[in-house]
Amino acid sequence: MLQNTSASATFNGWRSTSFPERSGVQQGSPLSPLLYVLAAQPLASHLRRQCQLGVIRPITMPDGQPAPVSHQHADDTSLHVLEPRDAQAQPLASATVSTLPSISFITGQQTIKHLGVRLGYDMPAACHQTFTGIYQAIRAKVRHWSARGLSFSGRVHVAKQVLAASLWYHATFQRPPEQLLQQISRQLTRYVASAQHQSQGDAAVALAQGNSQDSAALPASAPSAALFPRVLTSSLPPAQGGVGLVEVPTQIQALQAKVVSRLLEPERLAWKVFQLHHLSHAPQASQLAYGATILFSTASTASLHLPARLMGYVTAFRALQPHRLLPVNAMPAEAILNEPLFLNQQIQLPLSPAATHSANGGMGSRPFTPQDQPLLLAAGITKVAHLQAALQVQHPQALTACLQSLLLALPLPWQAAATAAPTAPPWRQGHSASGTQLIQNTQTGQQHSVSPHCQLLQAPTQAISISGPMHVTPWDPSRPWRGPAQQPAQSTVALYSQGRLWGPKHLSWGVWGWGQQPAHQLVVRQASQRLRLIQARKHGILAPGALTCQPRLLPSLGSVLTPTQVLQALESRWTASMQASSAGRARLSSDVPDSQPAWMALSRGRRQHWSQRQLQQQAQQQQQPSQQPQPHHSDRAAISDTVDVLAPPASHPQLSEWRRVWELASAAYFNRQHRVLWWRILHGCVMCGAFSAYIGRATMEQACCPYACCSSPNQPQTISHMFLECPMAATVIGWLCRLWQAVTGHLPDASVATILVASTSEGHCASDALLQTWHRLRLAVLHSIWTAARIAASSTHTSTQASQSSSQSHLASKLALKTIVSMIRHDWVKCTDDVRQLSGVCSSWLRGRDPSMTLQAFRDLWCHHDALASIHTAHTGTEDKLELVVNLSDMVPVQLF
Repeated sequence: MLQNTSASATFNGWRSTSFPERSGVQQGSPLSPLLYVLAAQPLASHLRRQCQLGVIRPITMPDGQPAPVSHQHADDTSLHVLEPRDAQAQPLASATVSTLPSISFITGQQTIKHLGVRLGYDMPAACHQTFTGIYQAIRAKVRHWSARGLSFSGRVHVAKQVLAASLWYHATFQRPPEQLLQQISRQLTRYVASAQHQSQGDAAVALAQGNSQDSAALPASAPSAALFPRVLTSSLPPAQGGVGLVEVPTQIQALQAKVVSRLLEPERLAWKVFQLHHLSHAPQASQLAYGATILFSTASTASLHLPARLMGYVTAFRALQPHRLLPVNAMPAEAILNEPLFLNQQIQLPLSPAATHSANGGMGSRPFTPQDQPLLLAAGITKVAHLQAALQVQHPQALTACLQSLLLALPLPWQAAATAAPTAPPWRQGHSASGTQLIQNTQTGQQHSVSPHCQLLQAPTQAISISGPMHVTPWDPSRPWRGPAQQPAQSTVALYSQGRLWGPKHLSWGVWGWGQQPAHQLVVRQASQRLRLIQARKHGILAPGALTCQPRLLPSLGSVLTPTQVLQALESRWTASMQASSAGRARLSSDVPDSQPAWMALSRGRRQHWSQRQLQQQAQQQQQPSQQPQPHHSDRAAISDTVDVLAPPASHPQLSEWRRVWELASAAYFNRQHRVLWWRILHGCVMCGAFSAYIGRATMEQACCPYACCSSPNQPQTISHMFLECPMAATVIGWLCRLWQAVTGHLPDASVATILVASTSEGHCASDALLQTWHRLRLAVLHSIWTAARIAASSTHTSTQASQSSSQSHLASKLALKTIVSMIRHDWVKCTDDVRQLSGVCSSWLRGRDPSMTLQAFRDLWCHHDALASIHTAHTGTEDKLELVVNLSDMVPVQLF
């Protein structure tokens, strides 16, 4: 089939000459997996046959079943046997493969690599060895990419897609050591936060003359490991106040939580048997036989004493803080009967006889533990279903009293389910005359056999001996929640038995999860976003009850301040804390409420000695009544298990304004450089002179306005001064307002709310297209002012005052005009040409995207009243051709200078 084949390479519309293919198959060829199966399947069959004959002894799993004797992952085949001599019993696959892979066994302190992951008896050493090599590789990549003059957005993208991507595969199996994890995170933060020093040369003149195409060669700030805004803020999604910066610890947690989520699925895999064995034999769960249900109990993770690797998975899963998706009174009867009686936050034990019963648990109660009811534990009553069965028969008086007290501790809907008469189970398991396990549907009578992966397969009806009920779960192995929803005709839902994997203690799906997603449907991207939001709320980055950052230029909840007053208060902190040290460098003092020096502020009270605090605590404990010793508390015991810690906030006008501003700031039609600048402005972290001095990156002299024509020679360069008050900025902002008046007839005011925050209702924009036009013009002008200020700051020490005044007088205005004209022409190219076919652009880069713009959309955006641009029809021969005429200039429609 592959004889005498040839191929040619295609790049950007150019095709090479044909050349013969002498080996291999084409990339993406459907023949490739078939050839692999033809070669690998005989080897797997041979190994299974040798295992059945007893030649190879497999590893026995905790449930008594033999583990798979081999695993095949593409070109990696691993053999799992009891002892090394089993692998040498016969020449394995001598008739199916030409060369045998090397067979490695772990002995002593040695480590081996299996699928790229180091394994050994000393797992901390193997883990440290693995991630030390990854850390060195990341450092080498950082040095490589640091030589590229990338923008902030480019560095964020490289850090996420190139640098941090080296971690994810190995971090899914093993969490890096904390020291290495901190070093890796610090490397990524330093790379993203630190721009590179570049030779400026005649950058100011080149930009003023319009020879530079972007801002990649602009003066950059000094390298520093600090990122402003902070890493956790920057890691939030753009619509919530961040830029999507990768946050390594939370991403690793999400990847490891995915393992526990896969554990909750019904398919039977060997690794699930081992992990469920450890969960079932944990110290607090061994007598309860809860299995994976212990994940949602009030038992703390540390008290389970799990193996280190499984402990990391469970810790990551619980960090998502799962909660009940259904209210207690809305749970179906089957889910109620499956609820555990012990370590359940909904079943509370009063701490004193006088405490009143509360269905949701009050401050004077705690969850039942096995030590509270030893008689129930000895009788095997650990679930509500067991309580229901026990209430149907007579018991000794002591056990009956325990049953009644436990029944009263249940929520009222659960009490009704526990006292109801038992119903016939919908599925029953049994065995045929030949000993085959069969599962029968009690309603239809249809019988099913069970595959090795617990899937039900239809079987012919025959006589069976019923042994008990069986829980059957519908399951779609394609996991449609990870992508677009499947059509009903394409659904692959099958029935799976939880008996062989979970035993009689099955899980009730749809009861636990986060948000609206069940716990077994975890998506890593959503989980990492949830973890970042939880951390942001914990560190006070999110306002109480909000899921977005507060823009620093907008008032906080309940405040009546205007954006101008908020910005003035922020800038007053900068200017009040700028104080020159003896070395002439700026220092960062504490938050000073007024203009007094920091040394004049009152000192804080001295803390008490630890011995005095201990004596006070002992005295307080003696005054309190004695109570029973408290068991281990859960990692999430302080919050009700029916409450989502990230529940949607209540409606509030200021929260709506915050969301509107961040959604607008993350709009895709903005230039990336303009979008990042506005994002920094909203966070109050623009590297102007005053802020640079506030964080210790500039001296008092460098913190002043760099323009020689500024009215105040020692004026601190704050955000409001840089973009609004400085004469250089006022000229450009005035031109922007007059330009918008010529376009729409409305003159906007040059205020903080209109120019910097855009928090007003934009009543001067008659349509959504004009609203987009206004924001693109506004951000283009702001970025031009910022660029001119950076150039002026870099040339302050190299030019005389006279040359500065002559070269900087109209720099920002020229940059703004050039940027706007460039945006108009760029949109015209998208409107008339196919960007994917332009010279110099690889078409595969834009595959699956639609970069085109309709002609009507262009007219609505730039041709309003023909003030900025117009479209004319040119007659050339037999066809008419549309031509763009850019009317915007330094004199039209309004004078620039």
